[in-house]
Formats: sequence, structure tokens, C-alpha cells
Amino acid sequence: MAFESWRRPDVRSVITICAVSALLCSCGSSKSVELAKRNVEQFHSELDSEQYAAVYAACDEKFQQVSTESEFARLLEAIHGKLGNVQKADLRDTRTVSLQGEGAMVTLEYETKFAEGTGTEKFSWHIKDRGAALYRYEIDSDKIK
Repeated sequence: MAFESWRRPDVRSVITICAVSALLCSCGSSKSVELAKRNVEQFHSELDSEQYAAVYAACDEKFQQVSTESEFARLLEAIHGKLGNVQKADLRDTRTVSLQGEGAMVTLEYETKFAEGTGTEKFSWHIKDRGAALYRYEIDSDKIK
């Protein structure tokens, strides 16, 4: 019988295959996270310099379908007006989800110290074609409530 020549895979082979697969996945994931981190720095720079149109231009088209540029600019103006410039942003959490042929979604959560207060910021970036577009932005701060 043809099945007689089949044997169980060696455990070391299975472990090696799993390790290589995890390494390959994490390489793409780490590049996506690094790209998202750079985009958070750019976001903060543009927020500090009140370049709200530039922030909006870097948003994903789906983001732009649910929020107009003027609505988003008003939100950013309120954040900047109440909290001031970013002093320090500490990364607290990172999540990456593959979007099966549509790139990846990277969510970064920061504890951010502004000149006039603190806040927890959550950024979701759509990573596609070596670029990142802001898909979602949330901030939780006592100064903004």
C-alpha cells in the first residue's frame, strides 16, 4: 500500500516550521508597528503645529467617509486648545491584525502627557502598500469631557 511509506512528522520538524512561520509573521508585523509609531509621531507634530488639514489628509478614506475635514479639525482644535502641546507619549499597548490581502490594522495605545494635562490616546492605522492611513483616533482625558 502507498500509505505504508507515510510516517509521522518529526516533532523537531514541526517545531522548526512553527518557529519559522512565527518569525516571518512577526517581521511583517514589526515593520507595520514601526510604521504606525512613526505616523503617531507625525500626528503629534502636526497637532502641535495646528496642521489639522495635514492630519485629515493622512486619514483612511473610510475615516473620511464618516467625518468631514471641518468636523475633525474642530475636534483637534479642542484637544490642542485644552491640552496643549504633546510633551511625552508612552506606548502602552500594541495590537496587529492581518486583513487578508488588504494589509494590516495596527492599533497603538499611548499614555500621553500634554502641556496642560494627560490623556490616553488610541490610534488605529490601516497599513497597506508600505503606507499608513489613520483609520480611527480616540482620546480619553478629564480635560476634554
